[in-house]
Amino acid sequence: MSLFDYFRYAPRPRAQFAVAALSAALAITCMSRAQAQTEQAEVTVAVQYGYAYLPVTVADKLGYFTEAATERGQPETRFVIKRISGAASINDALISNSVDIGGYGLYGTLTAWQKTQGKIDIKALCALVAGDNGLYVNDPSIKSLADFKPGDKIAVTAPNSQQAALLQMAAEQAFGQGKAHQMDSLMVALPHPDAMASLLNKAGIKGYIGPNPYSYLLDHDERVSKLFDFSKQLNMRMTSGVLATTGKFVKQNPQLTEAVVAAIAKADDFIRDNPQRAAELFLASEPSKLTPEQTQDMLAKVRNEWGIQPSGVMNLAAFMVRTGALKEAPTDWRQVFFDPVAKGEGN
Repeated sequence: MSLFDYFRYAPRPRAQFAVAALSAALAITCMSRAQAQTEQAEVTVAVQYGYAYLPVTVADKLGYFTEAATERGQPETRFVIKRISGAASINDALISNSVDIGGYGLYGTLTAWQKTQGKIDIKALCALVAGDNGLYVNDPSIKSLADFKPGDKIAVTAPNSQQAALLQMAAEQAFGQGKAHQMDSLMVALPHPDAMASLLNKAGIKGYIGPNPYSYLLDHDERVSKLFDFSKQLNMRMTSGVLATTGKFVKQNPQLTEAVVAAIAKADDFIRDNPQRAAELFLASEPSKLTPEQTQDMLAKVRNEWGIQPSGVMNLAAFMVRTGALKEAPTDWRQVFFDPVAKGEGN
């Protein structure tokens, strides 16, 4: 018997009871859905290109963002990933509310935290990677920082970038307290692809500070040599990429905030445990000179770099204050991160 026939031929009391039960069930379903989806329906995440943002790609492609949001009662939220070139552009997009979450370097996060306190309150949601950088040279006569001449140039992404800060930290270590800016005049701003090409072709620069995947390629190129990896030279591991957002987003979307962090943590585990599949997702998401085999090898070698807890926040903040890049350092790294990561064991 069809539902229509049931209501047509059933005794009136039974039919009335069934109608009432059906109406009540529909009302409960609608009420549950209304209660469940209390936060915004779309979250836009802006990141740059590069392996540092692989956890975002993995979480997106494997559905971890949606899964984590659904588990927290936000099943209708759609996550949109945007690729934006340049840290300044991402910063502008977050400040103008064009995106909800942006990919930052730790240096940029500290700068944004200081400038937006009491306003839009930009802080980090979670760390992405504590990626290393290498200092590469194309002149065999350069064996140390002291061997660079006044006219030589060293490529960094920007004079106020994390790569620039690393060079300043190494200069202070090499030349003494108060000498952090001794090599500033040698810096030239170039995007990573252009910097690597210029280094290999000896086109205007003698040195280049680069992270993976560029450092992986340069490690296998006989035209250049590596002076050092900064983590070993400075004896310090430092977070290089984070996801950051505003206080308003966190306040209005507490469940989605937790969902994003949970999705990134799950993506980190996936990258560590499945470097081959992670390599495939990386190469499908952006152009690269790496082969699938090289990408897998690279990811296997940096498996311990992934994690949502930050490293080196206070060390970098103290250095930035000492060199005038930051007016005042946070008293605790947790001031620069939102919960739930701020409840963790970073440094």
